[in-house]
Amino acid sequence: MELLQLKYFLELCETQHVSKTAEKLNISQPSLSSTIKKLEKELGAPLFVRKGRNLELSEYGQVYKDYIQQAFFAMENGRRQIKLMRDEDEKSINLGILSPYVWNDTFRSFREQYPDIKINQFSIEGFKFLSAIIDGRIDMYIGGVNNIYNEKIEYETLYDDEMAILMHKSHPFARRKKISLTECCNEKFINLDSSTNLQKFISTMYQDAGFEPNVIMVCDYTLRDQMVIENYGISITTKLSAMQCKSDKVTYAIITEPAQRRKLGIAWRKNAVFTKSMKLFYDFAKDYYRNVEI
Repeated sequence: MELLQLKYFLELCETQHVSKTAEKLNISQPSLSSTIKKLEKELGAPLFVRKGRNLELSEYGQVYKDYIQQAFFAMENGRRQIKLMRDEDEKSINLGILSPYVWNDTFRSFREQYPDIKINQFSIEGFKFLSAIIDGRIDMYIGGVNNIYNEKIEYETLYDDEMAILMHKSHPFARRKKISLTECCNEKFINLDSSTNLQKFISTMYQDAGFEPNVIMVCDYTLRDQMVIENYGISITTKLSAMQCKSDKVTYAIITEPAQRRKLGIAWRKNAVFTKSMKLFYDFAKDYYRNVEI
């Protein structure tokens, strides 16, 4: 059994497609298939089962994947520990993120203070960041940390934010500082994509308020704000995000009912050894949001 076999196995677990994995690894499909078959022969059990044109992990593969991930995690921790002992650092962080828009000011301030550290941003939808952390594809994730229930993940809440209605200043509710979401049941809503963490959180608010929203558009963060600026509808967002909307044509009101709060923070693999750059970013983010007025 060789490390290369195990690396190929984990890559195939991720894509569940032979040709895509072979292309990613820059090897031929027959070579990849031969490597996996050799591994299965050594283990005496099939690791994958074919489903249409794709592959799925067998019950043996599911168990084996967990052990191999733990092994690679331990090796990476060992490598990082030696780097720390030698006072060395890659000066880079692989950071998973859902919305760069929300964190632009944070990243800008961090780069001003640590210009030699490179942040490699990976856009990750929904709760896929959990597997990305466990698989080692990212070092950390920064974003919504509500409802993280995974024994392999640790997280630190950076700030706990109120939810708000973002609206045009000509809207009848524009003079309000606080509002119940139920009062907005007949409004036109501009939503984010349903796969995003924030929109999933917002969907629970609609449910708690007892109505199905009239959604006139689904878009990203930047276009959402622009649509509100042009008075096409209203949108639910965090208070901090509403405050960051760079237009004098919009305002916001805090949602008092349902009184849900959005937790945003940093998540990482439990027991992971932090590189110097990871520790610097972690400490910086905690200090940055400790001083942010929300």
